[in-house]
Amino acid sequence: MRPASRPLFARSNPPVSRAAYFLPVVAALAACGAQGPRATDSLPPDASAQTVQLAQLKDMLDGIEPTVDVTANALRPAPLIGRGFAQVAAQPGQTLNQRRLLAMRAARMEALRDLTEQVHGLRLRSDSLLRDAVLRDDTVAAQVQGTLRGARTTAIEPRGEDGYVVTLELDTDTVAYVLRALGERP
Repeated sequence: MRPASRPLFARSNPPVSRAAYFLPVVAALAACGAQGPRATDSLPPDASAQTVQLAQLKDMLDGIEPTVDVTANALRPAPLIGRGFAQVAAQPGQTLNQRRLLAMRAARMEALRDLTEQVHGLRLRSDSLLRDAVLRDDTVAAQVQGTLRGARTTAIEPRGEDGYVVTLELDTDTVAYVLRALGERP
């Protein structure tokens, strides 16, 4: 039983300042901040297995140890997909079959360019010429440069009567390997 002179919700200890409550939280956040933010820490509670693996892959590429073990049956991160398109009639071959083969090759090169843009980025250069507050000339140039390894052709499909679409895939593990080998940060 409690003494009658003491109220039911009385403090037995002297009051503590608000800063004292936040000090352990600030210390814990400072310790975590040394590594940088983890992608896995910002996942929602109902995240799918694929989303969890993508966050773990990002943490791994950033050099942070994963917080959750990856199970053997978990889904792998989706590969990068590149698509290229080309017309048969625009190719310089002498026969229809030569033009078809050249269109497939051109579509494949376009798909490789698409993958390279996704991995290494795109460099844009723009020039505009104004005279008397009127736009006289406007040019935009794009450049893609990079190294790819391990891209797989997954589909070569005719598109209509005069075109081809080529689809390539690049595994995320291969992307991480290529970027590490080149000394780039993903």
